[in-house]
Amino acid sequence: MGKSIAVLGSINYDIVASAERLPQRGETVSGYGFDIFTGGKGSNQAVQIALLGIKSIFIGQVGGDTQGETVLAGLKSKGVDTGFARISAGERTGCALITVAPDGSNTLVHTPGANHSISAAMIDAAADCIRGASMLITQNEINQDALLYGIKLAREAGVPILLNPAPAVPLPEETFPMLDYIAPNETESEAYTGISQGSKNSEQWRRENAEWFLRRGVKNVCITLGNKGAYFFNGGGEVYLPAFPIKPVDTTAAGDSFIGGFAFGLTQGWPVERSIRFANACGSVSVMTKGAQNSIQGYERIAAFLKEQGMEV
Repeated sequence: MGKSIAVLGSINYDIVASAERLPQRGETVSGYGFDIFTGGKGSNQAVQIALLGIKSIFIGQVGGDTQGETVLAGLKSKGVDTGFARISAGERTGCALITVAPDGSNTLVHTPGANHSISAAMIDAAADCIRGASMLITQNEINQDALLYGIKLAREAGVPILLNPAPAVPLPEETFPMLDYIAPNETESEAYTGISQGSKNSEQWRRENAEWFLRRGVKNVCITLGNKGAYFFNGGGEVYLPAFPIKPVDTTAAGDSFIGGFAFGLTQGWPVERSIRFANACGSVSVMTKGAQNSIQGYERIAAFLKEQGMEV
C-alpha cells in the first residue's frame, strides 16, 4: 500500500461511565460500568489508519503525567508512528469524560490540556513527513494557530488536506479555500451553516449544507449522518449511502473510524462512493465494542464485515 497519512491532532485520556440513561442538567444517575481508554479524535483517526495498513504519523502533544505515558504507549501499541508526539512537562494530558447509554448514545466533556499548546516548532519538526504524506488530517481539538500552521504547510507542499471540524468552533474564512475535504457530522455542519434540519427535508438540508462549504472554497464536502449514513457533494458528483443496519454498543469513536476509513480509500485512489462505503463499514464495526481505540478494527475485519453485508471492499 506504500502510502503515509499525517495526522495533526488531539490525544486524550478517556474516562467512560455506562448508565441506563444519560443524565440531565443537575442530575445524578447510577452507572453500571466504568472504563479508561486512550482516545482523542486525532489519535483515534491515526489508529484507524495504522490498523488499515498505511503508515500513520501522529503529530501532537501530551502532558508530563502518567496519563500522557499511558496514551502514548497505547498509540505505539496500535502501530502509530509517535516520533512527533511531544511531552509538555508543565501541562496535563487532554481528558474526555464520557457517559454512554445502552443504545450507544453518549455525552462528552473534553478538556484539551496539552492539546491546546502545540507549537509551530513542533509542526516544523514533522514538516518533511507532512510534505511526503498522501494526506494531512486535522481536527478542531487542537489550538487554532497550530491547525492553521499545519494546513498552510501542507497546502504549500500540495498535500491534500482533510479537516474534521470537531468541535464546531469558528474558523477564519481563509481556512476553507485551503481544504480539499471537510467532514463534519450533521450537528457540526448545522452549527457552521445555520441551516436547521427542521426547516428542510433531508435531501434539501444535505445539499444546502454542502453548498455552504463549497461557496467558501472547500473542494469536497462529506457530512456524516450517524445512523443515517453519509453524504458527499463537490458541486458535481453527489453520493448518499445509508448506514449499515447494526445495533450499536458505544458510538464514541465511530466518526473517527469513518474519517480514517474515508482517508484510506481516498489515498488508495478509490472512487468516492467506494471510499464512503468502506468508511461506513469502519464506523459500523467500531460501534459494536465499548470504548474508543480498542473498538477500532483492522482491514481484515472491515473486509469481513462488508462480506457479511453482501459487499466487497
